[in-house]
Order: sequence, then structure tokens, then C-alpha cells
Amino acid sequence: MADSTADTHLQTLDARGLHCPLPLLRTKLKLAGMSAGEQLEVLASDAGAWGDIPAYLALSDHALVSREETPEGDYRFVIKALCEEDPS
Repeated sequence: MADSTADTHLQTLDARGLHCPLPLLRTKLKLAGMSAGEQLEVLASDAGAWGDIPAYLALSDHALVSREETPEGDYRFVIKALCEEDPS
């Protein structure tokens, strides 16, 4: 059986080395340019991103698919863009 995410575009934003609030700001900007259903992988090293990115997503039209701490001590988020389409 095929993976349901296989047809989904996965883009990567490498925000490692950036300090708060830049990982969140760059995530917001990247998501603003994405189509509904596309997925964004965000890599961050700033500990603030662990709470900031999920908090923003809870208030947005996007969904947190997963988040994890990598063996290197960085943070990895996978986000699904759910931007509402213009009904007109």
C-alpha cells in the first residue's frame, strides 16, 4: 500500500543556528507561500522553537504533523499547510 504522504510536496526550512524569534518568523513566511496540503519540514536548534512553533500553529490554519528532538539535539517539525482557499 502506498504511503498517503508520498504525493505531498515536502519542503525543508533549515533554521538551525538562528535564535528566537527567527525560526518562527521564517516558518510563518515559508508557510504563507505554500499551497494547501503541502508539507514543510522545519529544522531548528533554538530551544524556544520547541514551544513557539506549536503555539503558533494552534492559532493558525496549519497543522503540526510531528515534532521530535533529533539525536544531534536539534528540533524537527513537520507541518501541513491548511490555508483556506478563497471561496470566490
